[in-house]
Amino acid sequence: MNALTAVQNTISEHGLIAPGDSVVLGLSGGADSLCLLHILCDLQDELGFSLSSVHVNHRMRGRQAEEDVSWLVDHCAGLGIPLEVVECDVPAKAAEEKISEEEAGRQARHGALFAQAENLKAAGAKNVRVALAHNRDDQAETVLLRILRGTGIRGLAAMEYRRSDGLIRPLLDTPRTLIEAFCRERELRPRWDSTNASRDYTRNRLRLDLIPLLEEQYNPNIAEGLVRLAQHAREDESALQDIASGIAAKAVVWRMQDGERVSLALPAKTLRLAGPAAGKRAIRLLFSRIGLVQDIASTHLSALWSALAHERTGTLIEFPDGYRAEFSYGDVLFHPPAGEVSPGGQTGWTLRRERMPSGQAPDPRSLPPRQALLDAAKVEAAGGELTVRTRRPKDRIHPLGGPGSKKLQDHFVDAKVPREVRDRIPLVCIGDEVLWICGGTVNENYKAEPDSAWLLLLEITDEIW
Repeated sequence: MNALTAVQNTISEHGLIAPGDSVVLGLSGGADSLCLLHILCDLQDELGFSLSSVHVNHRMRGRQAEEDVSWLVDHCAGLGIPLEVVECDVPAKAAEEKISEEEAGRQARHGALFAQAENLKAAGAKNVRVALAHNRDDQAETVLLRILRGTGIRGLAAMEYRRSDGLIRPLLDTPRTLIEAFCRERELRPRWDSTNASRDYTRNRLRLDLIPLLEEQYNPNIAEGLVRLAQHAREDESALQDIASGIAAKAVVWRMQDGERVSLALPAKTLRLAGPAAGKRAIRLLFSRIGLVQDIASTHLSALWSALAHERTGTLIEFPDGYRAEFSYGDVLFHPPAGEVSPGGQTGWTLRRERMPSGQAPDPRSLPPRQALLDAAKVEAAGGELTVRTRRPKDRIHPLGGPGSKKLQDHFVDAKVPREVRDRIPLVCIGDEVLWICGGTVNENYKAEPDSAWLLLLEITDEIW
């Protein structure tokens, strides 16, 4: 098998490119990307896609980098392939963001490629693929590197053939030996990046030192073994993700935070019975559903999983970016970042009121949570203005049908109102007296009686809580 056939097989098996697609290739000028450039050129007409390329000058190799740019411009022009050159001071980016130069370079390349993809979409392209030239040996290095870092199954699966954001890797099944042979046959002269020989970078040391040592003293086919391990891990990860998706689908919308974001609730028992492998993946899925886009560290997942053993109502586990998980009466609640609500403060809620004869009033038992009926005469006798606010530390209420007044805090606990909600529930008050907890009880002293002549229909509107 040669490199062209290997890439054709990978594209076909994994559905990487379809007729009408636009493919943006990351082009460094090295053997891998140069090989993929020529193979994709060969396949353009057969598969019916358009091809363009992007090169990022990292500003790390001075004149050598400038010569690479000039050479690539001429080479792509000769092939009739558009080339976009992007300049990025990678050392400065690494220093500013306090990350390694390897990571800064990766971010710069991906940013430039996806920016070009967005430009193509804006110009009318429907399906844009971003092609990277990672090969089979790169995959083996990635697996070994992640093993050394103590990864899990998801990490062992290593690089994907295709991602949901349009990224594809057509060379992922092609070994470096076939790539080098392709370049020799086509008389291509790949550019040499001197940083690839520097042992300052972890991946270089692994490729130059560790893998040759493992091949010589332990397994001459170590690369094939590592790639096979990644394939097994991908299959296992896919099965676990399917189970996790089924678990996450059982979650219900628990409370609206605003017009878009929601909190979700899932029975703690459902998570616990799933076991940690599927359960932790379900936790990731649930947080992604409410907007947490960054990856979740194992420390956060382990903290939540440990708390499942106790299920103490009120236990709160902090996740990145202000996201939280809370245990509440047998459920695990998944919260987005909380909005700022000052205890006892005025809110954006609107109180609508309508005074009506009791004979025209609806049955109190049929009212939605945001409506309540009170005795109009009792409310008017209390004097003062009806206001809407959130709770204050010394608030009390005489719950409907209850024996007497009690602290609002005690009422919330007895009614099993989750702690996360209590500071956000609208209260209708006159002065310091709470007449109605929206969505909950009315004050016994202001309830509508059978002999009430006039009733006051209250409704909270506007703000979603």
